[in-house]
Amino acid sequence: MHSARVWQVMFVVMVALSPAVVSDVAAGATPGRAPSVAAECPNGHVALTFDDGPDPVTTPQLVAALRAHDSRATFFMVGADAQAHPDVVVRARAAGMEVGNHTYDHPFLDEQTERQVTDELTTTTAILTGMGGPAPTLFRPPYGRSSAVVERVAERLGLTLVLWSRDSDDYEEATPEAMLAQAEKASDGEILLYHDRFQSTVDAVPRILEVLAGRGLCAGRVLPSSTPRMAYLDYDGPDKTYFHAVAGPW
Repeated sequence: MHSARVWQVMFVVMVALSPAVVSDVAAGATPGRAPSVAAECPNGHVALTFDDGPDPVTTPQLVAALRAHDSRATFFMVGADAQAHPDVVVRARAAGMEVGNHTYDHPFLDEQTERQVTDELTTTTAILTGMGGPAPTLFRPPYGRSSAVVERVAERLGLTLVLWSRDSDDYEEATPEAMLAQAEKASDGEILLYHDRFQSTVDAVPRILEVLAGRGLCAGRVLPSSTPRMAYLDYDGPDKTYFHAVAGPW
């Protein structure tokens, strides 16, 4: 890890553990205490995942919407943004959300050397570790761009590489109605991709959760799987991509 980043990590950890942040968390939610999960999920689980946070405005809104529906999700966070907003990370985890590694500054990992990939992941893990929770065990490459090098580094670091089954296209200005249409397609075990910086996504989440509940599906947790699952189910090209993760119960 670069020496400058070492000092950055030390600073962020000190901020995250400062009395002001800890007292704020205590006022908003009890660390380690998660919202209840619906007991009946007759048709299984679908994981909601949010990339590119934390954002000081939209992340708390998303967390509040999930809590209001007794649901949880996985937030794949960028290390540089976690450094800038450690209190948002702490509060999300205190609310029961899972936090994953989304690299330090969101590069095309498939264009990086092995040393660069390692630096991106280890720096972000160091930042997130102790910031309201343990070291992340899940990792998502930005843009879904991976390679043999990326897979090798992730495995060496004990990180499960997580892609997605269906894309909300929220980053392409998809409407809440379009996102609902994607949720209508989802089935047990699938992982849905959203992003953490769009008000349209914040507006859609309560309705998505209602759609899933009406279909007997619960918002589930991303779990490692020995059985590969196909990514990008809406893509009909010949070059299929697979990953080893699945949605399941919390």
